[in-house]
Amino acid sequence: MPKAILKEERCHPAKCDRGLCLARQECPVKALWQEEPFAVPFLSGGRCNGCAKCVAACPMKAIYME
Repeated sequence: MPKAILKEERCHPAKCDRGLCLARQECPVKALWQEEPFAVPFLSGGRCNGCAKCVAACPMKAIYME
């Protein structure tokens, strides 16, 4: 099953609403989290269910499926 991969160099949380990762907000299994607003989120591939909602939600195209 494909899993989400985060390209940290493409991620710019400052461009998301109030620095809160838009992809994180769409993840139904909470595989993405941020320690604080404007911080680059972390992605737990083990939690990812492969739904790709985060890919569609990320305005920076910093997440892809592999």
